[in-house]
Formats: sequence, C-alpha cells, structure tokens
Amino acid sequence: VNVNVPCDVGCSLTPGYWKTHSKYGPAPYDDTWALKGEDTVFFLSGKSWYAALWTPPAGNAYWILAHAYIAAVLNDLNGADTSAITAELAAAKTLFETYTPAQVTRQVRNQFTSLATTLDNYNNGLIGPGHCSE
Repeated sequence: VNVNVPCDVGCSLTPGYWKTHSKYGPAPYDDTWALKGEDTVFFLSGKSWYAALWTPPAGNAYWILAHAYIAAVLNDLNGADTSAITAELAAAKTLFETYTPAQVTRQVRNQFTSLATTLDNYNNGLIGPGHCSE
C-alpha cells in the first residue's frame, strides 16, 4: 500500500528532503521541483540544481551555501514565508552569480559560511515559518 502524505504548505524543509523528493527519487516526487527544474544549471557551478545538492561540500563553502540556498529557494517556491531571509537570499544569489566553486577564497569564505548558517537555520525552522513535520 502506497501512502502519500503531502507536506504542510508554508513551512520549511531541509536540503535532505529536497535531495530525495526530486524526479530522481528515491522518495515520492515533490512537484515544487518542477517550478525550478532539477536539471537547471546552478549559476556558475557547471552542475544542475539537483547535482549541486548532492555534491559533498568537502569543506568548500560554495557547496555548503549551495545546499542551504537550494533548499531555501525550493521552500519559497513551495509556499514558505521567506521574509526572514530576504536579504540573505539576495546576497547568496549575488555570490553565486560572481564566484565558481573554485573561486571561493579565504577572503570570501566567511560571507558564504555566514549566509549558509542563516539559511540553514531557516530550513531547519529555527527562524522563519517553522519546519514541516514530514
């Protein structure tokens, strides 16, 4: 018996949720992905949004921020209130439009990691509308 219980609208989900609920599975598809497209190129990374989400950060602040940013954008597209992170989303977008993963130097690393912390707090429900119960 397959049971599909949709997530509440208006709350946030983590990168782990979004990684597994794409058209590639293994969890049931969340059609919020269709609003962005798993295969859309993620800024200057050379990878798709989906591939970026699955790229192990290995200490690279670009990928750390990418995971939090992708989840926050998908949460926004899913109806979650992102007013608590509007400035952080805009700042992260600017960084992604400016740098490739290889260009994140010590001079800009703190910008990436600071934004990642705030967006991660949002995705986990510590700020913003709260985390969805899955």
